Amino acid sequence: MPPILAMGMRFLAASFLMALFISIKWGIGFLAITRRQTAALALLGALLLGLGLGSVTLAQYNDVPTGIVALLIAALPLWIATFKAIDGVASSRWGWLGIIIGFFGVGILLLPELRKPDNSSHLFWMAMVIVGNFAWSLGTYIAPRLGLPKSTMVVTTYQMLLGGISMSLVALVTGERLSDFFDATFFSWMWWLFLVLIGSIATYSAYLWLVKYASVGLIATYAYVNPVIAVTIGAIVLNEKLSTTLLIGAAVVITGVVMVVRAESRAVATQVQPSA
Repeated sequence: MPPILAMGMRFLAASFLMALFISIKWGIGFLAITRRQTAALALLGALLLGLGLGSVTLAQYNDVPTGIVALLIAALPLWIATFKAIDGVASSRWGWLGIIIGFFGVGILLLPELRKPDNSSHLFWMAMVIVGNFAWSLGTYIAPRLGLPKSTMVVTTYQMLLGGISMSLVALVTGERLSDFFDATFFSWMWWLFLVLIGSIATYSAYLWLVKYASVGLIATYAYVNPVIAVTIGAIVLNEKLSTTLLIGAAVVITGVVMVVRAESRAVATQVQPSA
């Protein structure tokens, strides 16, 4: 399937199913939102889905190994901690050390590509994953400040609808064709359906619920679980090589992320501790 068009259609299908469920359960009026909320949801759809997931899709489509992509995405808490520092929220020394260590680990992951003579394509898509991760982190950080609808299901529905429309239009403008999307194998359709039901409706809704109700530090903990799973599955299923550089970079990135998340958690615990 054409990568961007398949992703755009995936989110359109997921948003339609969610809108249908909401309309049946609570009535179509439950989907009503303001113009300001529409603009905010369009922005988040572009940041999280368009840039965030779109860059990952294209990187893997252009043969960037799954493990490396997952480890670059693991830098999410580092970006969020940086945003908080820019926003005037003080960070501990351990937090800053974790940020430095984590980004150093990202540099280690890029090192093998810098040494290759024909590295421009992989380097470009690895850089795009970092840009997409930056966009996802920014969207995660600003979402609680945008006055979104109270219902997480409504938020999810509109983000996927608006993100799906924008991605589908970008795909068609850049030459991807609907005929290629529909002319796919049964195996491709089964995985596409899995991404609609599980990757979009179930997990994305869960993520947005956490963005609304949980601390950023807690949300970010997934970033050092995903890479371990992705590297393992990539090695077993896709026969991706586990190089020494990859393993060292993985260890350094995850170490930095753990330090940042623990520093954030301690800061939150200190703020909520009752005074004597």
